[in-house]
Amino acid sequence: MLVEFNDLENLFHITEPWYVHDCIFNESQKKLDVYLKVYKEALLSCPNCGAGHQPIYDIADYDRTWRHLNFLEYPCYIHAEHPRTDCKKCGKKQRVEIPWAIKPRAGFTKLFDAWIMKLVKDMPMNAVSRLVGEHDTRLWRILHHYVDHALAVQDLSQVTKINTDETSSKRGHNYITIFVDSEKKNVIHVAKGKDAETWRACKEKLEAHGGRVQNVTEVCMDMSAAFIKRASDYFPDASITFDKFHVIQEANRAVDVVRRNERNRCADLKNTRYIWLKNEKNLTKKHKKPSIS
Repeated sequence: MLVEFNDLENLFHITEPWYVHDCIFNESQKKLDVYLKVYKEALLSCPNCGAGHQPIYDIADYDRTWRHLNFLEYPCYIHAEHPRTDCKKCGKKQRVEIPWAIKPRAGFTKLFDAWIMKLVKDMPMNAVSRLVGEHDTRLWRILHHYVDHALAVQDLSQVTKINTDETSSKRGHNYITIFVDSEKKNVIHVAKGKDAETWRACKEKLEAHGGRVQNVTEVCMDMSAAFIKRASDYFPDASITFDKFHVIQEANRAVDVVRRNERNRCADLKNTRYIWLKNEKNLTKKHKKPSIS
């Protein structure tokens, strides 16, 4: 199917009053430049007060550039005229909002942002940077923009159960503690460190986003005495459930302590550490066969 020049707006997701004026493929730089113009008679909304049907006051000629989704395997850049309205309601003369980008100076289109957000779910940012050919500092700004917005509008009013665990954020002993809504599988809060005071930070975050301490009926955590105390202090109406993985870990540790203590009296226990950690159904015939008469 042939693509008519008039269909390029649909191809690049461009809406009126902008239209594609020219497309130039730069063979040496291996990129596609798309140039947009504005219909001069168009009436636009004032970016200051929102009043519609305002005439164009002037136009900045191709003073903005945005990285768009790749066209085939080539990077695509949109260059557009940027009109300014002369609002009859508020009297302001300002550049209009660009429909294909979050901010006029962001440097990326919304579709490029969406592509990056999709990639970073499964890839580290430095790998995404190499793939798309953009500096990772610019890509981190995209991620922070959407994550910060999502956190700002987060609704925690329905949270009744909280799971928590700590993990290492970097090599060494830099820990973070993560609190999760176990029913909706959403992260409630991420706190630096792994001390008991992270529960206070969780409570403050919950209440700042519509949650109520009284609504929390259950918390799940490891068996740290300090964690238990702080959870009881800040969520007094919640029952405490110990994380099954920590329970299993403690049980396995206890079994191994007993095995080590009895190994000196029973030679058959030597080299059996990992046998005791297996489920019974996974034991081989050799492991199941009793060796003590």
